[in-house]
Amino acid sequence: MVTILLATYNGETYLRQQLDSLLNQTHKELFILISDDLSSDRTPGIIKEYEKKYPNQIKSLKNIKASGSPQNNFFRLLSSADDDYIMLCDQDDIWLPHKVEVTLKEMKQMELKWGNDLPLLVHGDLSVTDEEGTIRQKSMARFQNIAVHDNRFTHYLVENNITGNTVMINRSFLSYLTYIPKQCMMHDWWLGLLASCFGKISYIDQPLLLYRQHGSNQVGSRGQMEQYVSRLTQKERVKEEYRKMFLQARAFLKQYGQEMDSEKREALEQFVTLSDKSRLEKVRIIWKYKFYKSTIIRTFGQMFSI
Repeated sequence: MVTILLATYNGETYLRQQLDSLLNQTHKELFILISDDLSSDRTPGIIKEYEKKYPNQIKSLKNIKASGSPQNNFFRLLSSADDDYIMLCDQDDIWLPHKVEVTLKEMKQMELKWGNDLPLLVHGDLSVTDEEGTIRQKSMARFQNIAVHDNRFTHYLVENNITGNTVMINRSFLSYLTYIPKQCMMHDWWLGLLASCFGKISYIDQPLLLYRQHGSNQVGSRGQMEQYVSRLTQKERVKEEYRKMFLQARAFLKQYGQEMDSEKREALEQFVTLSDKSRLEKVRIIWKYKFYKSTIIRTFGQMFSI
């Protein structure tokens, strides 16, 4: 059985279309668990409607307190999950009909290679659409030039390759999710850190869903040039992102440092001290431990932004 974790908040505009795309998957053995973050629009009513219509396939958590952020809402769902395979789902996308089937097939291949006891994560590409669902970029990975096959732990310390709405994890992963981090960039970035440190990651090089871009997106899709311009013109925002990135790394070290192998722990200990080093020492440590981003330009930018 596959459990799909759907986080919602004021998502009335696109929620029905998303739920229908989940129910129309070619793989039929699936269950949808929803956590609504106290929406003030018609989202709760839509959820109740689908729960009533599909009582054996859809259930929602009865939340009495807002989680405070999308990542916290997903962590709440993850702490409630108990199935062999878990997938994450946003409220405003459209899953392609074969998404669950293709992802589960890849997960089974990973289990044949690595076994069931290792935390395993599968993710994939997606197509970027406008509000109406018209495809604008067939491959977000190529559009953003993301190094999707670089699964080194030292890479995930500085950059997230994983888009959460494409993720599947196995049951063994759940033992690492009893701890909910207070300092976390996003839930999918935290999953990437865990998988690259303690497990294995596989990438499916084909679009699995239509990633809708609209004014309410928490995280959008921007091309390379747009990203570069943004980082050059919004220095305070970049500075804040690096501050949060180091808080995330320190939280990871505090929680999992004793479980890590010596090589990864040494790299993480060096990473969390970077902001206190001289510029020359920062550059030296970044090269030595390969704290590389997806492109050379981004890596050089990091050397002079930290």
